[in-house]
Amino acid sequence: MNIKRDRMQKVGRRLIIFLGFIFLFVGYLMAYQKGLPLLEQARASTSWPVTTGTVLESDVKAHRSNNSNSSTYSAHVVYRYQVEGKDYQAETVWFGSDISTSDRSLAQNTVKKYPVKQSVTVHYDPQVPAAAVLEPGVFKTTWFYYLFGWVFLGVGILMAGIPLFSSFFRLFMKNGPIETADFAE
Repeated sequence: MNIKRDRMQKVGRRLIIFLGFIFLFVGYLMAYQKGLPLLEQARASTSWPVTTGTVLESDVKAHRSNNSNSSTYSAHVVYRYQVEGKDYQAETVWFGSDISTSDRSLAQNTVKKYPVKQSVTVHYDPQVPAAAVLEPGVFKTTWFYYLFGWVFLGVGILMAGIPLFSSFFRLFMKNGPIETADFAE
């Protein structure tokens, strides 16, 4: 009976460590591959050059998951602008505006602010003119991917770290303390 329990504990510990590494991987992707570049781009956008554009589409999009009766909402704003005679289209109102929420009024307010055919000031990246934004800078939702990524990293550190640390601790206690040379003599 003890052998079966010990084996199940080992399997459980390995599964938790494996899931911890998955959380670490997903957290890293969210925080450092999506979130941090988004924050850097948002900070840089405050000094980008501007041009005039026109809103082509402006509506509220509803998103419903298959297993839920509730919906989330996001503003969908498409605008056209020109840089050095070349036409571009973009959808970024502010960095982080692609986050949908259960509060429909947030999306509605954005759509009201940018009605179709309205002339808008477009801030564009001089290195990559196809990257543009209507409201430059960092907003609360700009932090979403970075902070959510760190939540995943924290859970992953706990899930993988605690079992690994306890295994190393048990190994250390079983073998006794490590002898060190005394160089003071």
